[in-house]
Amino acid sequence: MASINTPTQSLRTPTKADHKPFSWLAAELHMNTSAQFMATTLDISRGIQTCLSLVCASDLAREQRDDTCPPPLNVADTENLARMAMAAAGMLSDRAEGYIDVLNDMHANAEERKPGM
Repeated sequence: MASINTPTQSLRTPTKADHKPFSWLAAELHMNTSAQFMATTLDISRGIQTCLSLVCASDLAREQRDDTCPPPLNVADTENLARMAMAAAGMLSDRAEGYIDVLNDMHANAEERKPGM
């Protein structure tokens, strides 16, 4: 195998990244499960909205058959975005269902522990 002469990592000085992670949440809410779910819901619902907007714009442009305004997406990409939106909505509803199950279990357990029951 041929060798390549490259400077070693130890000769480079580390640089500080300018990237700062984005979050909708204030730092105090990063460990709050409900707040995390709401932030995830916001991200996913906006993604679904974007996908469906592109799907509708593409379908409308195809229906109008105007050569001066072609569809933003081809048929295959339009179908792929529609399926991705459906999958994202399914994932979001599954996650919500899981949280609801946990909350219902917590409520049922709290009711069982009440005195006199």
